[in-house]
Amino acid sequence: MTQEMPGGSAASEEHEAQQHSEKTGIPEQVEALGETASKLYDQFRESEQYGKIQDSVTRAGEYIRENPVPSVLYALGAGFVLGMLFHPKR
Repeated sequence: MTQEMPGGSAASEEHEAQQHSEKTGIPEQVEALGETASKLYDQFRESEQYGKIQDSVTRAGEYIRENPVPSVLYALGAGFVLGMLFHPKR
């Protein structure tokens, strides 16, 4: 059992973070990295770029629903080309 000292808030926060990471089994650095990634993702979702990407995804989905045969043929063609590029030569 530890006693908290007045004015030692930074030390107590660090101690709490260490106890939390010991309980979850996640190292502190990994947990901090996860929190940073989460903050960056939240910022991205609020950005204008995210809205543009969502619009593009919606339009692509509509195109595929309206034109299923050409969409499948495009996918097959792209798969064939990528397969030829990345296939090890014998």
